[in-house]
Amino acid sequence: MGGGRDKRKKVAKKLGKVSADKRTGATKTALKREKNAEKNHRRLERGLVEDDIDAILAAMAIEDARRAEVEVEKDCPRPQARGHASLTATVVGRGNELILYGGERVTPGDEKCVVYGDLYRYDVDRDRWTKVSNAKGPHPRSGHQALAYGGYVYVFGGEFTSPNQERFLHHRDCWRFDLESNIWEAMPAKGGPSARSGHRMAIWGKKAILFGGFYDTGREVRYYNDAWEYDFEKSEWKCRCAGGEGALGPSPRSACHVGVHDDAFIVYGGYCKNVDNDGDADEDRSERGTTFSDAWKLDLKTWRWEKLKRQGLAPSARAGASSAMHALKKRLVLFGGVVDHEVKRGDVIVSEFFTDAYNLNMEAKKWFPVTLYGEDKTKTHKAGSLEEAERVAAGDVVNENFNIRSEAHRAAIKIQAHFRGYQVRKAYKLYKVGGVVSELLYSPGSGEAPPKSLPKPRGRINAAIAIKANSMYLFGGVVELGDVEVSLDDVWKLDLGNRPKWTCITPLSDEVSAQLAGGGAESDSDSDDGSGSDSA
Repeated sequence: MGGGRDKRKKVAKKLGKVSADKRTGATKTALKREKNAEKNHRRLERGLVEDDIDAILAAMAIEDARRAEVEVEKDCPRPQARGHASLTATVVGRGNELILYGGERVTPGDEKCVVYGDLYRYDVDRDRWTKVSNAKGPHPRSGHQALAYGGYVYVFGGEFTSPNQERFLHHRDCWRFDLESNIWEAMPAKGGPSARSGHRMAIWGKKAILFGGFYDTGREVRYYNDAWEYDFEKSEWKCRCAGGEGALGPSPRSACHVGVHDDAFIVYGGYCKNVDNDGDADEDRSERGTTFSDAWKLDLKTWRWEKLKRQGLAPSARAGASSAMHALKKRLVLFGGVVDHEVKRGDVIVSEFFTDAYNLNMEAKKWFPVTLYGEDKTKTHKAGSLEEAERVAAGDVVNENFNIRSEAHRAAIKIQAHFRGYQVRKAYKLYKVGGVVSELLYSPGSGEAPPKSLPKPRGRINAAIAIKANSMYLFGGVVELGDVEVSLDDVWKLDLGNRPKWTCITPLSDEVSAQLAGGGAESDSDSDDGSGSDSA
């Protein structure tokens, strides 16, 4: 025994190694760190097989520690395809820049989920991406919320999904990204909302309002309908509405659409998944999703909820749509989404992906579709035609002689003047209205029917959108082709001016285009086994 130890000492001496009892404290600490790093790497190798989220995140932290504190790659390639990311417009005075953070994708072939923790700065004027890597930032996540305030972008919550999509880790931390230094800073989260993703947040002066979300461990599912207030100046959370089953206000949900106007917090739609456990085994669990289309107003002075009537031409019930506030025009803009249709007596479910966009007038609380236009070659309709169309679509115009140029326009305006919301669709079905009149129901005041063919993004869910000045920008999202989930990486801009139209800034990459071609025909309706969307 003793001789063996002496032999090892001699070998160590020949190799230039120092005996442990003669090492300095600093040397011992460094060696200990190296050993811990090796142990974490071995744990990672086991974890990748076992889907150990803790091991995966620990290994990511080790890789981050090896990098420089901040790495900035200018004029880099576009971000990888993904959905469930956040796209945030910086505040006025900070340049025409958008911040893309996080997201996830399911890789083709092995069907493994990859969650991103990278951050990109997008210059909308120059169409240039800059990638920022930070060694001390938040863990990778998707389904979070991001808001711009002052010189920072704040991020709260979100989730990390294991590669085999069987384990989930929900976050309750709050971080802010300094737009000047490119450095992340962890903010106090004590006493704040519980861990969640799929929640929604909106700016209210020097504060932010948070509502809803969900928590899903794979074995337990909880949806929330609580409302919280976050003070940017004090970095403090306050629970304003505790929520819960039976509470006055919206039912528990995630992935809804929110906005603030005149001290009122508006909530529209959302999604909730109910899980019935008929036994102990996972096979005995049945899931049933509910897609909401109701609207609520939370008075931010009294903190009382009020249910709103469905007015105007509201979007049909859908899950996975994206939305953003258009502060200049006091509107909430919604795009995309999906609805599942049961056919063949429920044996087959067909998913319809939407390509349309809608505006919610935050003052009148009325919906109207975003009508697309082609190039204005004739110049016959001057500025003001959009306002006319919006007033008619919102039901504010009852004068039948208002901007009428044909019998078709008269018919469309009559329907708009006497019917509201779903009754409009019921009316033109009842009176068998179709063709030009049906199209003009969506743009009667403009004096022209929408063009038959216009460039626009394909239908999708969980896209990242943001509004800067008078344009809405869209990146990525997810489409399902049969049983195949394809993440997208195209970039689009929707001009929200007098004649709205889509412009493709960056088309789909060859890789994503090949996935779409291999997954099925490019259509807006694709067969699927049915699903809603929580963390869009």
